[in-house]
Amino acid sequence: MALGQSPSSFDREMTAIGICLQLLPESLCFHVMMDSVKELTLTALLLGTIYYDLRFRIVPNPLVAVSLIVGLVFGAVEGFGSLLHTLLISLMVSWPVYQGFRRGWMGGGDVKLVAAASLLAGEGKAAAFFFAGTAAGGLVSLLSLVSRRQERLLGKSSAERSPDRPFVMVPYAAAYSLGILVLRIMEIVSGKG
Repeated sequence: MALGQSPSSFDREMTAIGICLQLLPESLCFHVMMDSVKELTLTALLLGTIYYDLRFRIVPNPLVAVSLIVGLVFGAVEGFGSLLHTLLISLMVSWPVYQGFRRGWMGGGDVKLVAAASLLAGEGKAAAFFFAGTAAGGLVSLLSLVSRRQERLLGKSSAERSPDRPFVMVPYAAAYSLGILVLRIMEIVSGKG
């Protein structure tokens, strides 16, 4: 544009677009959209895990992969420090579950679920999600142990165990997911979510 000329409508539009792009990460609309996408992804992860773990005894990799990607992308948008804290927290809360997997107490899907849910939770809620999920998973495991012990005391045999799989597998991922869903519902009802 030459000196003394008025800016064209195209120049004004490009300037407005540039300003909007600069303000977008700081805008309320962007944060609401980002929270909605994270919440929808988390809900899909948890409900999908409950269904697949109860029906097929698996946690689907595509469901976990999408959740991990969404968690990483939105963590990066929040800033490098937030992303780093979230990654460290995810590793810390996944470590005990990984140790259970190495000992044969849990499946690999349980480890993936904990990591994905922690990344989606972010640094502020990852610990609460972990405690809610492990409490629900522990309760289901305890009920399973009590039920098996009761069957043995009464002389009932539920199913013949194969020598290579001496333990009855508990749907831990489904229980973990249900624990997080209950926590989220309680947060929303109380107005803290």
